Amino acid sequence: MKRQPAGWLDITAYWDFYDFPRYILARDEQGLYWIFEGGFDDEVDEYRDHFIMKCVGRDRDEALRQFEGRIAIPLDVDRSRYERVALTEIAFDESRRKRIRIGTA
Repeated sequence: MKRQPAGWLDITAYWDFYDFPRYILARDEQGLYWIFEGGFDDEVDEYRDHFIMKCVGRDRDEALRQFEGRIAIPLDVDRSRYERVALTEIAFDESRRKRIRIGTA
């Protein structure tokens, strides 16, 4: 079963901005923190066309620790086991820095 946040999420922190943030820590309406990772793919020499995402719980300090250490979605593991969402299914607020939502409708 797919587990995705609903509604708008407030962006708590981000890194790697190219057109929009490519590595995001965001908090949903239920108080859960999510990490979205859509960085550069060296194998194809371009940015990914999707985000890999993972829920990292309700504790802000722990979520920040995982975000800053890239622990939630380690760079050296098989990423196919994590939830993926296409960039075409992502919407940002006007600034592209404050809020994110899955589903563009």
